Amino acid sequence: MRINKDLVDAIMMLTFIILVLTGTSDFENTVTKDLVMIGLGIVAVAMIILRVLNARNPEDKESHH
Repeated sequence: MRINKDLVDAIMMLTFIILVLTGTSDFENTVTKDLVMIGLGIVAVAMIILRVLNARNPEDKESHH
């Protein structure tokens, strides 16, 4: 399966930006803030893992004609 590196990078950057904005914002309900930050953290970690796996296992272009 081919993962587009640019897409992974864009999602990772957006996730970090939203995490910072969420962390510095005031929420009426702290549980909602915690859940949003946990969800974004999971997405960020998943994107980091995908980026590492994509860098570690580049697919051969010759095998896909």
